[in-house]
Amino acid sequence: MAEVVVRPARAADAAAIAHVQVQAWHEAYTGRMPQSILDGLDVESSSHGWERFFDDGHAGVVGEVWVAEVDGAVVGFASSGADRDDDGVPGRRQLFAIYVLADRYGSGAGQALLDAAIGREAASLWVLEDNPRARAFYARNGFRPDGTVKDDDRWGEPVREVRLVRPAQPAG
Repeated sequence: MAEVVVRPARAADAAAIAHVQVQAWHEAYTGRMPQSILDGLDVESSSHGWERFFDDGHAGVVGEVWVAEVDGAVVGFASSGADRDDDGVPGRRQLFAIYVLADRYGSGAGQALLDAAIGREAASLWVLEDNPRARAFYARNGFRPDGTVKDDDRWGEPVREVRLVRPAQPAG
């Protein structure tokens, strides 16, 4: 399999990030979240949102975004920043998103993105409660549920999410 390269995202990546976002949501969440949410996803709208994110100067201010490439094609992305939760821990990173196309599962792209996004820092994230593949990935990386759950209704229908946290990791 070709080498995975992770680098900071830039404005020119907006359409590729949008494509990965929409395709990866369908691959990971079909049957796990309301189909109406998935049916409402649109690569063009997502692309415009990512373009605004980069054009408005949000990149690096409200969070950082990385892309994983294989042979120059974006196959995944991750975003992170300071913990945004109301009860967040000062100095803790929060992983906002990490998605890899299904045909790249097991390639190391997800691990490389996670390492770029949060490194060895103390971190938190929210994950779909019914997402065993993602939860196993995070568990391998030291994340554990802290008992906090929420019904995220920003998509129009509530989706149950679980917060996972981990302490800073020792140097490898």
